[in-house]
Amino acid sequence: MLLKLVVFLVKVKLILASTPIIIPEGEDLTRINATTSEWLSRTCGITDERNGRRYPWAVSILYFGENKLGGTIISPYHILTAAHGFVKFSNYMYIYETFSRTSCVIWRLRTKKDLDLRMVAYGGDCINEESQSQGCAHPHMMFNRIKAVLLDFDFATGHCVNGHDWAIIEVENPIKFDANIRPICLPKPMQEIETKLTVAGWGRIFGRKDNRIRGIPLKYAPKCLIPFPDTRPKNVPDYLCAKPLNYVNLCHGHSGAGLVQSDSQNRSTIVGLTSFGSKGCPADETTVFTKVSIYLHEICYFTGVCYSL
Repeated sequence: MLLKLVVFLVKVKLILASTPIIIPEGEDLTRINATTSEWLSRTCGITDERNGRRYPWAVSILYFGENKLGGTIISPYHILTAAHGFVKFSNYMYIYETFSRTSCVIWRLRTKKDLDLRMVAYGGDCINEESQSQGCAHPHMMFNRIKAVLLDFDFATGHCVNGHDWAIIEVENPIKFDANIRPICLPKPMQEIETKLTVAGWGRIFGRKDNRIRGIPLKYAPKCLIPFPDTRPKNVPDYLCAKPLNYVNLCHGHSGAGLVQSDSQNRSTIVGLTSFGSKGCPADETTVFTKVSIYLHEICYFTGVCYSL
């Protein structure tokens, strides 16, 4: 017990040394108490498809009504997503099409005004009225504003291709859980990655916008082989890779969405956050995710969601 406490205190010191970025400046994230964290450990990752939805933890970050980013609910206040959705690059297309080690040039962070133009949508499967009118099984979306976003500072200093592509969104009003809205489970520190994985989101399919949530099946790719001529680094500690099972790959709009696995009890755990893939979203190519288990101490420290440690 004493050894665990020492390890935790060392982790806290390292976390504080790296100084995360919070937008807007001066804002602090709400930290849930131990009782709520324990309750989350008992209720997370459970679906009720008879009365609810298949992916009740999935959210869409909307910009003027269009899906721009995915995310995953982990508490009544907090959503895990990708850091790159809240950083504006001066050479965005060059970064995400060539993946050069030195190509990332940050113009600025998103501002409070930028956050106010975005909405968090959850609780339904369709994100606009057109798709809702076409027989969507769960059309009723809930909407919430973004109160604050915490970014990993090392994402910016690592030229955007050396990992750390994770962020925590805090919503303005606490999320109320029901059969359609539930939190995902966080992984254990040494979580074993299953062969079959899923990403659920509203990203493009074969290059076309999709206003309904889709679950994309993937297979774990432990060797993280990056296709030629991509120049992405391959041996980054927080990388986790997967490839599509049926030639439907992740694409624009899937960024930030959770990479999820289920156990024998059909309980779901988030193991990764969608970070980036190859130019053009080709079928059967590797997608890179941020490994969530590496950041459990940071998540615990800033949100109070500590049950997996």
